[in-house]
Amino acid sequence: MYRPSTQASIVWTIAWSLMLIYSSIGIAGDDQALPSPLSLEQALELAEGHPRLSASDALMRYPRPEPLFLGCHGLAFPAMRPGDARRDQAWSLLVSPKSAQRLEIMQRFFDVLLADLRYAEDNEAMAVAYVQLDRARARAELGQVSPIRVAELEVAYQRIRLQRAASAAAQRMTRALLSQAMGRFKTLPRDLTEPQLPRASADRADPLDDPDPLVERALGENRWLRQGIADADEAERALLQMTLRTQILELSTRLGLLAVAADEARSVARWRDLVLDDSRTRYEMEAAADLGYAMSRQTQARRREAEVRYCQALTRAQLDALQGRPVSPPN
Repeated sequence: MYRPSTQASIVWTIAWSLMLIYSSIGIAGDDQALPSPLSLEQALELAEGHPRLSASDALMRYPRPEPLFLGCHGLAFPAMRPGDARRDQAWSLLVSPKSAQRLEIMQRFFDVLLADLRYAEDNEAMAVAYVQLDRARARAELGQVSPIRVAELEVAYQRIRLQRAASAAAQRMTRALLSQAMGRFKTLPRDLTEPQLPRASADRADPLDDPDPLVERALGENRWLRQGIADADEAERALLQMTLRTQILELSTRLGLLAVAADEARSVARWRDLVLDDSRTRYEMEAAADLGYAMSRQTQARRREAEVRYCQALTRAQLDALQGRPVSPPN
């Protein structure tokens, strides 16, 4: 396994920082405009011309920045050890550079969509916090609310305001990472088209009992992997096959758990829809209800639903890539 030297790591860090700066100020990369809105299909097509595909084998192994939001392993295994970044990466050294690049684009694309949903959620929460603070200030002038309560609400408002500012920055950062994954460093994508993804449930989960057929298919159809095995010695071949089997087992298991998570996310979304409808009715009747809070919670539930769908699509794409199949938008 290639391990970059300390000097090489420093060089890569500096280069990566410059790429982020260039993408922000718009002075590097391809000057061809990106489609707007940008679809997942269009984004994946841009993998073909990425400089990573013609880079040296050593450069291919340099680490890539982690996604900001989409962590599918942690979503499927919430009770497991947190912070396992490697398992949350869609790309892998067991697939061809082209497939790895398309997997990265897909993950970055979903990350942008989640960043937009998180901003919407935080924006609604900030509006609620401001209304609560404004009401408390007005009531404090009448002696109905203590100064301590007003100060407490102002602290809550400022915290949410900071979170919204961070979410707005994350929208730009996720777009910069997507641009770099597509090989376009000058222009950040503005609007993305939400892909139409199939829904799954625990009742229609993919079979997980036996990973052997998938392993055999990968060993037979994944040309990149076959070449790597052919060039390896006996010990390396054994390690490659063990790594392949482990990845397929983990991804297959994850897919089954995500089907259960999809059912849970849908039930929460339905509940939040009902709560929002009830809040709207009470609001129209001038009852004491916080409509904005219900809207924020509904957006949060929708974001969770979307995250599960994206992870299902990405996990299936990872399994396809390991088996030598093309990484394509899910149908």
